[in-house]
Amino acid sequence: MKSDNRPWLSTYESLGHDWHTLPDLPDKTLSDYVREYAAQFPDREALVFLGQAITYQQLDALADRMAALFAAQGAGAGDVLGLQMPNTPQYVVGFIAAARLGMVSTSISPLMTPPEITHQANDAKVKILMTLMPFWQTSVPPVLGKVDTLSTVIVSSPMDLVTGQGESVEETREGVQVVSLHDHLPASASPVATRVDMDEVLYLQYTGGTTGLPKGARLTSRNLFMNNLQANVFYGYRTGEETVASAFPLFHIGGAAVVFNALRTASTFLLIPDPRDVDHFVGEMKARTPTVLAAVPALYQMLCANETFRSLDFSGLRMAISGAAPFAKEEVQRLESVIGKDKFCEVYGMTETSPVITLNPASHFKEGHVGVPLPGTDVRIVDAEDGNTLMPLGEPGEIIASGPQVMQGYLAMPEATQKALREMDGKLWMHTGDIGVMDEDGFVRVCDRSKDMLIVGGYKVFSVEVEGKVQSLPWVAMCAVVGRPDHDRPGNEIVQLYIERTPDCDRNETELKEELMSFCRDNLSPYKVPKEIFFLDAIPLTSVGKIDKKTLRQTA
Repeated sequence: MKSDNRPWLSTYESLGHDWHTLPDLPDKTLSDYVREYAAQFPDREALVFLGQAITYQQLDALADRMAALFAAQGAGAGDVLGLQMPNTPQYVVGFIAAARLGMVSTSISPLMTPPEITHQANDAKVKILMTLMPFWQTSVPPVLGKVDTLSTVIVSSPMDLVTGQGESVEETREGVQVVSLHDHLPASASPVATRVDMDEVLYLQYTGGTTGLPKGARLTSRNLFMNNLQANVFYGYRTGEETVASAFPLFHIGGAAVVFNALRTASTFLLIPDPRDVDHFVGEMKARTPTVLAAVPALYQMLCANETFRSLDFSGLRMAISGAAPFAKEEVQRLESVIGKDKFCEVYGMTETSPVITLNPASHFKEGHVGVPLPGTDVRIVDAEDGNTLMPLGEPGEIIASGPQVMQGYLAMPEATQKALREMDGKLWMHTGDIGVMDEDGFVRVCDRSKDMLIVGGYKVFSVEVEGKVQSLPWVAMCAVVGRPDHDRPGNEIVQLYIERTPDCDRNETELKEELMSFCRDNLSPYKVPKEIFFLDAIPLTSVGKIDKKTLRQTA
């Protein structure tokens, strides 16, 4: 039965699920799952890194040893661990060890500059920073002495935990003790059994800071693992049977959610340290056939251009998950031609929602949409100006969401929290800032990130729509639309289009521009047609693999 406020209920009936019923959430944090599977699946591979495997029994023991190291440095419940590293075993072990002690973890992107690291470390009150040797030699030293709470830096080499080989560091600098993981990780340790409240903050994840300084979203074990279970209604992870290949950076909420779900279900997780190294990623999948694949659209495009990837046997792949950015219809079809039909699903969410809000299920996939709200998650499209007037179905407005995955709030930022989390009809709603539309079946379509929407002649131009059309041209590998202020018409923007051509395209730019303009005039309203076109050797990407529109806007 359809409801004006919840039109997705009939879709749930057709899917055979009950939207009203939330899955039972065990009273377990990340540490508890790993401990349990060390006994139940001791020899099952938990992590695979550069071809080397760590079993669940080994992972559990490593977490105890790491927890003992943190405790020896004076850390305990409520203290904050900063993790500055790419996808490595140390990241995962460190996170589990922190959870085991009741500590809070915060991810620090390896791409951050010293001032950015200093800001986040001070804001989060980081006590211990785990980093890799290359960062210790570059970005970490300028931070020392500028973070009052920082007492220890633990320096690691990439292969420390799989080969036992690493470099030695031992010094005190600016009052901070600097030690190497290789020399200070104890050979063994007694199991730690700290009781952790599910409603205590487990993960302090910072937003990207595209509209100001990054904000620390306070996410609890309940937020994170309930969101895993909500999404798993569609994913159907089978405990002890999945192999998950994901190149999402673990320091991004999407990557964290994928590894949490993998460890929660005793899956084998393939750690991919550099998602741009497509040959390595494909090699790992060839050695261990994934049942679940997770990536951003830009990476799927890179994979589909790889001959070895196209030749892999995907008969065992159950699903391919995409998120973090819109995926053009033509690119979805290209991916399906490689992996097979009815395996692709798309998610939509944000850091503040742990992260998934809606999911477009493979069995009922609706092109151009990001799916229906997860079980127990209310979604509304409201007037973007007043933030509460419900928009009619089919009309664009701001996407807001309410559910058990919504964060506790931003750390020490009451005004930002109050702006993001607002009460309405007895519920707390996360205001996403994204513009979307809901159809009569409850499927949501994201028109654009609010910051990516352009105004041209008083009309709204959704960059996603223009990009989707242009992406259908066979010689376009990747494209991005941004706006440049129109100085002749204040309050309006010039539509700029940036294009990366496919490697086999050898036609001249003048000819391509003529074809492109003719195509756009035939397929887009006049105000949506790009006025300025630029060809780039490579579209800039963020550390997560999203198109970096912030950089393109600076160019504009």
